[in-house]
Amino acid sequence: MPVLRHRLRSLVALAAAAVMPFAAACESAPDATFPIAAAPPSRHAAMRDTLTTDARGLSFHDGDWLEDLGDAPFFGLAWLSRRAENGPLPPEDALRLDQSLARARVLLASDLLSGDLQEKVMAALGTIEHIKSSKDSRDLAAVDEFLDRLDHLVGALGDYLDGVSDTSWAVRTYGPTAVTALVALVHAQYAYLVDGPRSREHQERAVALEQRITDRALADLAYAPTGGSVRGYAIAPGRAGLELYPNVSMMILEARLFELTKNEVYRLEARAIYGAIQPLKLSDAPARYASPYAAESLKAKTPEVATLSSQNYLALALLLLFEITGDVKLSDEADRVLDAIETMRGPWCLAQVETTTCAPRCGNGQACVATACTADHCTTGLLHHVVDGRLANPTDPTLFCSGCNLQSLYVLGYRRALAGEPF
Repeated sequence: MPVLRHRLRSLVALAAAAVMPFAAACESAPDATFPIAAAPPSRHAAMRDTLTTDARGLSFHDGDWLEDLGDAPFFGLAWLSRRAENGPLPPEDALRLDQSLARARVLLASDLLSGDLQEKVMAALGTIEHIKSSKDSRDLAAVDEFLDRLDHLVGALGDYLDGVSDTSWAVRTYGPTAVTALVALVHAQYAYLVDGPRSREHQERAVALEQRITDRALADLAYAPTGGSVRGYAIAPGRAGLELYPNVSMMILEARLFELTKNEVYRLEARAIYGAIQPLKLSDAPARYASPYAAESLKAKTPEVATLSSQNYLALALLLLFEITGDVKLSDEADRVLDAIETMRGPWCLAQVETTTCAPRCGNGQACVATACTADHCTTGLLHHVVDGRLANPTDPTLFCSGCNLQSLYVLGYRRALAGEPF
């Protein structure tokens, strides 16, 4: 009965898809490969090159990308691993790859409830990408052991990460639906990217977690600026406002599950979610969607608030939806989201983003980086958000996130790979 209920829910959710601004794509045969079709050539080579140069100037200590908000163990490691798959990296990048992998191993072996759980889940995703890209399975046992411990924790919580906000900054910020979807994605990525004896087990676990998220979080959601209601995924049970993060997270998961199972339900769900988030669209050229979760902390006066991270996940979700449909309108929209991301470049300084305090305190013109005073350094990069028509500034709670910039590099590489170009 759970599968039947899932299918019925999916069909109801498809009512939202009627407003989708693209035509239905052809059905894929059971033996279809992905992407279904090649994407047009990427047009953001200059942006990728600039961000690659930026990345080499980001603070990095013992394998840890500083100022990253926990995202670098996935996106930094995966970006470097995917590039290394295409050919030898420059020496500096190769060293960062080795050190990032070493830190990911430490995170995987650490206690789940010590530190940020999200960072450890990100390390699992990054390590899985490294195993796939390097064809070196020596870290597979460590990933298995980590996922076994994580599964025990998630299972004890009823397969939905509600009630753990005290141990996860990400759950407090993005909500349990998005973070549980991220856990499910680790299992799905393992099943999709790794040819191992437990791959089928991880696929089944991802399917079960998707069902549990649907049971807990699929709801009728309101969006106050438009006064409308859609069927989508709530940020948490009982919170009936439409949010971007939980829905694009589920869009990514549904797309990957379709690739794994060829079960049409998952593709229909992914497309329906895309229809559900349309009220959040602030502009089309460039394309930007609202991030309501950040409005309160940024004291937004209008609905026009969008975080860099949410736009990166949105672009990745659109690319995965293109991957399973072949509809070029989706890759085109992902490109327009990247156009909007490119406009988020602005100035930042180390002293404005480092939160550690050295003893003795650093003097004027210095910043405390990894417990040591160093000369302050100012540069430009993709800033953390836009709000009320302006870029992030130093008086906002967050100005710059290195992990978000690494997300952008990963998304740009993923877009290139869909066009048959080097990551």
